[in-house]
Amino acid sequence: MNLKKVIMNVKHSEKRIAVTENDQLVEWFSSADQNTYVGNIYVGQIQEVMPKLNAIFVNIGLNKNGFMRFEDTVEGKESEINKDELIRKKFQKGQYILVQVIKDAFDEKGPKLTNNLEFSGDYVVYFPLTKQVAVSNKIKKESKRNKLYSLGRDYTSENEGLIFRSSCENAESDVILNELKGFQTFYDSLKNQSFKKITCVWEANSLFTKFFKLHPKETISELIIDDLAAYKNYLPEGLQINSYRGNENIFVAFKIEEQIEKSFKQIVWLKNGAFLLIEQTEAMTVIDVNTGKFSGKNNREETVYHTNQLAAIEIVRQLRLRDIGGMIIIDFINMKSVEQQKSIGEQLKEAFKNDRAYTKLFGFSDLGLFELTRKRTAHSHIEATHQKCPVCNGSGLVKNTVQTVFELERALWELSTSRDIEALFVECSEDVAKALNGDQNNHVQRLEKAMFIKICLKIISSKTPFYNIVRTGTIKEITSYLETVIY
Repeated sequence: MNLKKVIMNVKHSEKRIAVTENDQLVEWFSSADQNTYVGNIYVGQIQEVMPKLNAIFVNIGLNKNGFMRFEDTVEGKESEINKDELIRKKFQKGQYILVQVIKDAFDEKGPKLTNNLEFSGDYVVYFPLTKQVAVSNKIKKESKRNKLYSLGRDYTSENEGLIFRSSCENAESDVILNELKGFQTFYDSLKNQSFKKITCVWEANSLFTKFFKLHPKETISELIIDDLAAYKNYLPEGLQINSYRGNENIFVAFKIEEQIEKSFKQIVWLKNGAFLLIEQTEAMTVIDVNTGKFSGKNNREETVYHTNQLAAIEIVRQLRLRDIGGMIIIDFINMKSVEQQKSIGEQLKEAFKNDRAYTKLFGFSDLGLFELTRKRTAHSHIEATHQKCPVCNGSGLVKNTVQTVFELERALWELSTSRDIEALFVECSEDVAKALNGDQNNHVQRLEKAMFIKICLKIISSKTPFYNIVRTGTIKEITSYLETVIY
């Protein structure tokens, strides 16, 4: 595993943490991202039990009710027989239960929940309701692994479980046990209470604790921070920490800012002049590889293969950098050689080794598209930091002037059928007004004669074609209204 350099920008209201490998940004975290509730534990109230869907819907006090699949419950692991009966027996509408968020709300879906709780600490992950003892695969020393297994069996009951994290390798047993006993005591206090209201009883992580759980200190070669005095207590001991004292923003000085800005763009240029086109939709993310300005010095096959090699490495970096999850389709430039396809697949597999998110590679389909999935638990950075354009509603397209004029004309014809309407007052953009009533276009006059109504236009400044029928009525009413309107 490559050692990482971590750069922290914490002097301002928004706290940001960047992770670089070989001086390239691969991940970043921000306190301004949309809140993630993953890991939080709530007392929730069951709103609906739906055995046919194997689902329980729970109000945990957020905008949308959470949903819990029966397979994700402790009870659901007990038996595969008579699920409907077991769901009805264990869960009733109005019941208060302890649940934990395992996936944030997405689009129309509420947060995904489980009642199989876990408490994640610096050294252990504690499961109060699931019997298991496991040791991180990163701990290689057999004697240490055996000692931890023994510790786990001695200090957990028949219903409890825990996972020893890689940080246990150099930790004393007393330190590990103190954390475990703290979790056990806290859970005992929860289960002995009688809750009668919806509340959050466990907030999983601050920005700093979340970061160091995802990136243990053993994987970090250097940490540079711009306000060491204020945040020293948030940093684990044993790290090489340097204080940044420059006048320039630390993210600008280390070229992090420009890489973040580029990560919000659809087009990503490769070193050889080729480029990636990344399009995120609600259903999936599609990445198209294009040769762009790169024509190559040799034959076409070599050019294509070399471009796809560069693209494979950059695609993995971009998925990590943008924190894109879900289904991902990559349209590499077509390669005739099966061996070259296999080589690109292996290159992707190798590049994903440093990725903390679970990724499953399915390979090339019959259509020549590479398919993979990357685990998603929170919003991607662009979803967390951007909002849909109010004009195009996220489509990236707006109707042109001609189409807008056609729509306005249809609306006018429909209104003209009313006997009560003698006149209309319409606000519209300048391009729409010109298309209706330009120097050589008397379309408005023709419409007035055909519809037997008076049309009054008012030009409103706008970057996009638009119209708005503000008022309808008699000619006297519209004339009186125009006299009172101030623009």
